Amino acid sequence: MKKIILEVLSFIKNPDDQRIENWSLKTNIKYIFYILFFEFILNMVVINAIIYVINKIEPIVTNTRIIYEDNKLLPMLIAASLWAPLIEEVIFRLGLRYNKFYSVFINRKRWDFIFRFLVYFTVLAFGFVHSVNFLNDSTFFYWVLPLLVATQTIGGFILTFLRVRFNFISSLFAHVLWNFSMMLIFIVSPYFFKPYVKENESYSVKIEQLSYSQVELQKFEVDSSANKVFKLKINEYSLNHVLDTLFQHERLLEDYVINLHFESKKGTSKEDLKKLLLEYDKEENQ
Repeated sequence: MKKIILEVLSFIKNPDDQRIENWSLKTNIKYIFYILFFEFILNMVVINAIIYVINKIEPIVTNTRIIYEDNKLLPMLIAASLWAPLIEEVIFRLGLRYNKFYSVFINRKRWDFIFRFLVYFTVLAFGFVHSVNFLNDSTFFYWVLPLLVATQTIGGFILTFLRVRFNFISSLFAHVLWNFSMMLIFIVSPYFFKPYVKENESYSVKIEQLSYSQVELQKFEVDSSANKVFKLKINEYSLNHVLDTLFQHERLLEDYVINLHFESKKGTSKEDLKKLLLEYDKEENQ
């Protein structure tokens, strides 16, 4: 594994358009899995720690209102794990090998000279094109933007290495596998956390975070009277949607889907209920 990682680092330092010697499917697969494993460790240990600190200084926002149809499991998986990798690989890496078509316009010597700059340009473009995912607009955000897209930039070098040393299918497969793995972690992670539960003499509340929407299970039931809320049963709605609907409160932070069950025998004022939800949000997610 060490030898493979050193090869990748050497490629990053001095990119060249040379296919790996003694190519075989077994070698190809070994390179892909070893490299992705190293990238995973690097992201978990270093990149995620950096992003965690940045998020504490200024909350990172990519979506302030979830579109439920797009947030369903299958469409979300297809978009992130298939369409996005395919489109990005075609745009950023398909053309990164010298071929007969290129030879009509440029000789091999000139291609070898510009290849390094072409790799750096496409990798940086691949990284920074992901900046459109963020809704932040502050001086601090633009200063730390290179760190926020570090995962994509590092991934860009790795995918370019696989595309050049092996073939286009290798970079596409690695990209699909990486995105699918990240989506899988995102989807299953809520199951490892206990719901938020709070109960006292005035009310009881239970809130669960969800990683995707099941539109057919959506429910929004409110039992209220005289500006007091006695019962809420909300399934598969986003927190921003709930706050906006119940209190006309505009929450401009990252949106997420929740199940919310609330009961109060004597009733709780809307202001107190709003304060409760905002305290939950701050305690659990900020």
